[in-house]
Amino acid sequence: MKYVIIGNGTAGVDAALTIRKNDPDGDISIITEAENLHYYRPRLVEYLANEVPLEKFTLYKPEFYAEKNISNILNTRITAIDPAEKTVTDEKGGVYHYDRLLLATGGNPFVPPIQGIDHEGVFTLRNVADTDRIRDFSTEIESIAVIGGGLLGLETANSLQKLGKKVTVIEFAPWLLPRQLDRTGGELLQKMLEAKGLHFILNDSVASIDSTDGGRFVQQISLKSGTTLKTDAVVLSVGIRCNCELARKTGLSVNNGIVVNDHMETSHKDIYAAGDAAEHNSVVYGLWNVSKEQGIAAGLNMSGVQAEYKGSAISTILKITGIDLFSAGVISDEGNIVSASVDTSSYKKLLVKEDSPVGAIVLGDRESIKIAQKVMNKNASVEEFLKHLKN
Repeated sequence: MKYVIIGNGTAGVDAALTIRKNDPDGDISIITEAENLHYYRPRLVEYLANEVPLEKFTLYKPEFYAEKNISNILNTRITAIDPAEKTVTDEKGGVYHYDRLLLATGGNPFVPPIQGIDHEGVFTLRNVADTDRIRDFSTEIESIAVIGGGLLGLETANSLQKLGKKVTVIEFAPWLLPRQLDRTGGELLQKMLEAKGLHFILNDSVASIDSTDGGRFVQQISLKSGTTLKTDAVVLSVGIRCNCELARKTGLSVNNGIVVNDHMETSHKDIYAAGDAAEHNSVVYGLWNVSKEQGIAAGLNMSGVQAEYKGSAISTILKITGIDLFSAGVISDEGNIVSASVDTSSYKKLLVKEDSPVGAIVLGDRESIKIAQKVMNKNASVEEFLKHLKN
């Protein structure tokens, strides 16, 4: 059996490892545009801050793949799939045959149509090469604007500040982390981060990125409110879009992502998809842990083990300069019983519906985070969390 996997993120690599467990003799090839072996992407922000070298978060060494008899083909872009012949073709004309194919093509950073977006000094952060470019450019500048106050935006801003830069985060929503926090939590997080030196512009968006002397380098951001911000560089952190071009060219069913069923199968027989490129039950998750779960599910089904993927519970754990955050489930009060407490250093909130926990937010209290995780996983009672509200 020949297995071809396009993409070496966690979905692709965990699928390969799962296949190998169930098929000791199958031929497994991972083909990727990346220059590097699989690494733990969430640690890129630490790499940006010069806190960890790449080899420390590269998960498996070459000898590991050799031992597992898994082939890694790096720096190779697949440009065509022929489902009838069961082949994929790379940009240089190389042809690879498969019996089962996995598209783990990931996502690309969204680049909004902003005037001046092509100026030098405008970056996205998705991989090691992006990180190297930002870090190299930053050695000669003083100020950076991060567009987007979500998880990656805040973590990136924190890392850039550790490099000694003045960092301003621009967020369209009225508070930070609008997907993970309500207004109370978002405003408290902002105060905590401002105390550590970060700057914020909220409830505003970018009209243009300007070079005030007519040159090619970023010098200023003009906001839709009419205000301007002097800056030497811009990092865009406004979400990702599924890398679905290859699937679309092949004629696979594509919506916001490559549409898959509960077995991670696409609309074409023997072609599967998983990770940031996949859409299951109308949801594209774009989260590391979910990509891992989907990769394992795809690997099981590709290797003949029937396994159903029923979706993933979404939770967020964030740690910025010692600030701990946990968010899971519903964050809106509407229709739920709400128990909450807030002070200058912490915020704890639990939402219950019909005696069952449906959402939780904990900011700045590590012990309460542990309890909240247990409650949301049904391993602790609601009453146990309520005790922590009083502490």
